[in-house]
Amino acid sequence: MKQSIQVVSLVMILVVSGTALAKGSSGGRSHGGGHSSKAVTGTGSSSSRTHVSGYTSNKGKYVASHNRSSKDHTKTNNWSTKGNVNPDTGKRGTK
Repeated sequence: MKQSIQVVSLVMILVVSGTALAKGSSGGRSHGGGHSSKAVTGTGSSSSRTHVSGYTSNKGKYVASHNRSSKDHTKTNNWSTKGNVNPDTGKRGTK
């Protein structure tokens, strides 16, 4: 019984280690072109904003992490819209 518990524990450790290695094997600053975003609270033209982690674009260019307004079905509440102000840069919208 004790030996079977040890074997099961070892298998679980190997599975978890393999999953962590697969996720962390991107190397360098590249995130495989995927966009990782996490909602954060904030002020501004939109009711919330989203943090986008740095990633490498399909063309091989690194894009630094940044905040953007949360996606919705309207274009009138983006930070670039006239009358709105980007809370991170203080820049007024021009579009």
